Amino acid sequence: MKYLVFGEIIWDVYSDKSVIGGAPFNFSANVALMGGDVYFITGLGHDVLGAKAEEYIANYGIRTDFLCRNDKPTGQCLVTLNEKGVPQYNVLTDVAYDNVTVDAAMLESMKSCRPGVFYFNTLAQRCAVSRKAILTILDNMEFDCVFCDVNIRPGCWDRCSLNLCMERADIVKISDEEAHFLTECGLVDAELPFADAVHKAYPNLKLLIFTMGSKGSCVYDFAEGKVYESGEPGKVKVVSTVGAGDCYSASFVHSYLTGASIPEAIRIASHRSDIVVSHTEAIPDALKA
Repeated sequence: MKYLVFGEIIWDVYSDKSVIGGAPFNFSANVALMGGDVYFITGLGHDVLGAKAEEYIANYGIRTDFLCRNDKPTGQCLVTLNEKGVPQYNVLTDVAYDNVTVDAAMLESMKSCRPGVFYFNTLAQRCAVSRKAILTILDNMEFDCVFCDVNIRPGCWDRCSLNLCMERADIVKISDEEAHFLTECGLVDAELPFADAVHKAYPNLKLLIFTMGSKGSCVYDFAEGKVYESGEPGKVKVVSTVGAGDCYSASFVHSYLTGASIPEAIRIASHRSDIVVSHTEAIPDALKA
């Protein structure tokens, strides 16, 4: 299975270290670890973090054909502690991943790779330049499946970016903490049960993946009119939840699209997410075994 993944590379920059991240990167790495063939489209600056990011991408076996270098800095989130020791996050704007362009030659190269799956999210659309690139791909390429991880971040989304995710995807993942944005924007009917409201507003959707943190997850199969529940997650010590949602997305989508039933894909995704939350790293070595 070939994937074309569009989105951000974000380094969390602390006073003493920098940690690579970004939902599309985490998704790509997890799919690659499971045997998927991933082409990653992102923007990188001509800087140290850009060079390090390319190394990380290549080391996971992710294809670098469509990495876009530009004169903006590589994406960063500056992490500082306030007087009470609580982390404060400053996600820099107008960075390299905000300024990805897709010209005719690049589009033809993407088509020649024949990817079956396209991934995008809301954050990668926060700048008009990258949003246009996403639309260029969606309007000029055909995929077996378009997957969107809503992935709302404060100040990095709007009604248009959220609607684009919902109306152009076949499979969407959204968390219980993000669901209210759809109703508050008026995109779905607040008077209906959430899944029913989503299905009514976006009949294009085949599956809705709904994650609920410690309560587990469920998948709404709109085509079959069925709901599949994971049950509560396994009893693991939660060390960090960073990257768990991205791992779940990648594990479910790749398993499902390569032949697993929905219940089996949920089981695989839940198991791999449990591994993530029991480690400090977003992509722990235990997933690489």
